[in-house]
Amino acid sequence: MSNALHEGLRPILDGCQAAVREEIEAVRADLDRRGLATPVKVTAGARVSGTGTTRLYDWTLPAGTYGIRVDDAVSIETESGSGLGFVARFDRSRNSLRIATDASLGAHPGTGQLTFDPTWLLESLNERLAQIGDSPEQFHVGTALKLFGQEFPGVGERAPDPAHHVDLNDSQTAALGRVLGSEVQFVWGPPGTGKTLVLGHAGAALAGEGRVLIVAPTNAAVDEAATRVADILGPGAIEANRLLRFGAGLLPGSDPRLGIDAAVTRAERVRPGGLSRAIDELSERLGLKPQLKDDSLAITAARVQAAGRRTGDPADAAMAGRVASAYQAAARRVLESADVVLTTLARLAVREELATLRFDALLIDEASAATLPYTLFASCLAGARVAVFGDFQQLPAVVQSRGELAREWMRRDIFRASGVLQSSDGLPSPRDRLCSMLDEQYRMRPAIRGLIGDLFYGGRLRDGLPDVTSAGELVLVDTAGLEPRVTRSERSRQNDRHVEVLIQVLELLGRRGLNDVAVVAPYRIQVRELRKLVRSRLGRAAPAALEIATIHRFQGREKQVVVFDTVDAPPSPSWFLDERRNRDFPRMLNVALSRSQDLLILLATVDGLRQTLPADALLNRVVDRVISSGTVVDGRRVADLHAALEHLPAITAP
Repeated sequence: MSNALHEGLRPILDGCQAAVREEIEAVRADLDRRGLATPVKVTAGARVSGTGTTRLYDWTLPAGTYGIRVDDAVSIETESGSGLGFVARFDRSRNSLRIATDASLGAHPGTGQLTFDPTWLLESLNERLAQIGDSPEQFHVGTALKLFGQEFPGVGERAPDPAHHVDLNDSQTAALGRVLGSEVQFVWGPPGTGKTLVLGHAGAALAGEGRVLIVAPTNAAVDEAATRVADILGPGAIEANRLLRFGAGLLPGSDPRLGIDAAVTRAERVRPGGLSRAIDELSERLGLKPQLKDDSLAITAARVQAAGRRTGDPADAAMAGRVASAYQAAARRVLESADVVLTTLARLAVREELATLRFDALLIDEASAATLPYTLFASCLAGARVAVFGDFQQLPAVVQSRGELAREWMRRDIFRASGVLQSSDGLPSPRDRLCSMLDEQYRMRPAIRGLIGDLFYGGRLRDGLPDVTSAGELVLVDTAGLEPRVTRSERSRQNDRHVEVLIQVLELLGRRGLNDVAVVAPYRIQVRELRKLVRSRLGRAAPAALEIATIHRFQGREKQVVVFDTVDAPPSPSWFLDERRNRDFPRMLNVALSRSQDLLILLATVDGLRQTLPADALLNRVVDRVISSGTVVDGRRVADLHAALEHLPAITAP
């Protein structure tokens, strides 16, 4: 590697590592605020499902209030073993917790100790970055330099095979051609434009040319990408172990056929190796029943290992250890031979068997939510090309630190760091061959698309289904006449009058048969209060598929009806809703509004927003747009919403 390449990489590496260290300190301070700075004792531990690399365990926490979030990192200590994992589910009302982990803790680990400290993830990431700096010749640093705008990448087009674009529109086909023909390509995919569909075709096409790594910040995004690639390559690719989805393969949405357990089982049944022999030898020694034909080999391996260790015979224990080693070796073989490997960015940095692999192509999904240190490490593993898929107008990465280093290297995404956002409106130039925009959307009705497209996408979005009616898909429920007031607690905000209006709106939607409904609010206390009252007052009268959550929980989702509650009202100033003070708010507002397919209802104190926000604030412009092109309902007469919906015959129950 030349000195020029190393010098170009050094400022990026140094900045990323310093930002990670700053974030570690901020994370520890956040844990203290959430009451998780000290280990938590848990009981009634039991395995729900899982073998091989991923297992799910349920636990009960002692009485108390915990600020636990889904995807929180956690370390587990029990008498039967220890390991690292992530929160898969947390039921606050029951203080019950489900954790996904790579560790084998037995069927009933019982009591244990959980430590909620995700800094081990960041420490692992910094170790990987240090390896790049110490031994750059072992990595594809040239790819990183091109991705980060330090060198000019080769950009071109290559017509995709017809089999890989028969279901794509013109902008999707053009983006796919650029991905296949370029060393670096950014694919800008606004809501509903089929970003992951293009990624799936790209992964399938590149799988025939070399090894492909597909990564994303979240398990949900990885699962969706895995499903797309598998569908395009067909079932034969799965049977041949061409695809491998590494980690969290038993979480909702995952296809177990793509997990490493299934791949090991298929490989051993085609050509039995050391794992099958080790299992057979120990089973025969212990007099165990032969493996059932339909059993996962991982299940059988775990069963015979446990039996060998229970006897107390050192020879049996040694053979059980050989079974475990043989399983790991078999897993490594299928991982190294897969054409397409999919995993999260965090797992890529943590797991040694992933971090030491090298690939020909890298595809990054949901890249706007990926921090630059993770993006840098992943790009150094790909030798030929990297394609970035995402929407820089959607949610950024969740970062605790508010320091300068974090702002530069953690809160900024690769779209911005690469220099593709240099035009006067903050959007990529349509003439920039480095960035392909997907401009046909299939999610939102035209009136909603017009609102989203004009305010966030420079008017470039088009309707993929132009024959859909655009009448009255925007509704404003103005609560000014109710004179609402906001109360503050737990560093959050609540508006009781808005909660009462929301109960009425949800009851009305439920009676009309509109069940696929989301209520989105910027404050968690408002969300919590609304959930409680919906259960106690509406029960089954609420929309059947109702979801109530803060904005972050709806990233990448869509619902037939979205109700966005602005919450804020005088006299409290709207800090969170003011883009001058909260630079992430425009992207958060875009996510909240663009989840809607058919009907968008905005709940706001119009006069209050005029008082507490600048006249030209983004939220006030949204309100003005809905007033001018939609339907306005007085919050004191929510029943009028029924009449407004009657004029929307196309918006019916699915």
